[in-house]
Order: sequence, then C-alpha cells, then structure tokens
Amino acid sequence: MDKVTFSCVVNTNIPTNPINLQILLDDVVMFNKIITAEETVSFDFAQDETNHILRFLISGKDNSHIVRDEQDNVLDSTELSITNISFNDTDITDIITVSPLIYKHNYNGNGENVIGKFYGIAGCNGEITLNFTTPIYLWLLENM
Repeated sequence: MDKVTFSCVVNTNIPTNPINLQILLDDVVMFNKIITAEETVSFDFAQDETNHILRFLISGKDNSHIVRDEQDNVLDSTELSITNISFNDTDITDIITVSPLIYKHNYNGNGENVIGKFYGIAGCNGEITLNFTTPIYLWLLENM
C-alpha cells in the first residue's frame, strides 16, 4: 500500500511561555509537543480508499500566556502558527484559504463555544480539523 507524507511548520510567537500542540490522524496521536521554536512536523501514513480526519489540538494556554495593561486590554498573547501544510510535498495553502479549516474553541474557558475558521494562527486552546480522503492525489485534484 502506498504511503502519504503529511507535513507542516509550527511555531510560537512567545517561546518563553509556550503552549502544547497535538496532531492526531483518525484519533491516533502522531505528534505531541510543547512548541518553543519553529519546527517542521512530518509523518507518513498508509494511503487507502477512505475518509480521514486530521486534528490539531492546542492546549495549555491560560491567563499566564496573556499580557494585559492596566485597563485589561490584551497587549500580547501566546499563539501558535501552523503553516506550509502539505501532503506529499504539495502545499495545500490555496485549498485551506478558499475553504478554511474549522477551529473550535471557547476563548480558553472565558467565553461561549465558538466554531470559527482557521487562517494559520491559533490563539486559544481548541481543535482545528481537516477532513480529507485518500488516495490523496484525487482529493488534491478535487479541491484545487
């Protein structure tokens, strides 16, 4: 059976106060790390004829990750960037720009549950989801 290579670049804007990123493929943890610097994540998986769910889980963010002024305005906040998302070296940025990924969060427990869109930066604990099918080349053709 052929393999698919997934890769992306992850980074944080505040490496001295990092948060965690887990990447799951069909509920199997493929990556789990506190992000303190730019890193390329890459893993292979079997290519079959089925639907898949790739989930990016952001966790560990609390009030210590947010810098506020005297009026409680946010001056800075730890965020993760997830960029250069690709399958088999084919960048899917154009695909997820046209059809942004779903980003579910609740402002780190400070608000209602939100189902938003992911545009490369995650600033809250939550889940970003990418649904795709294999063979990957067919999914790429259908979505480009």
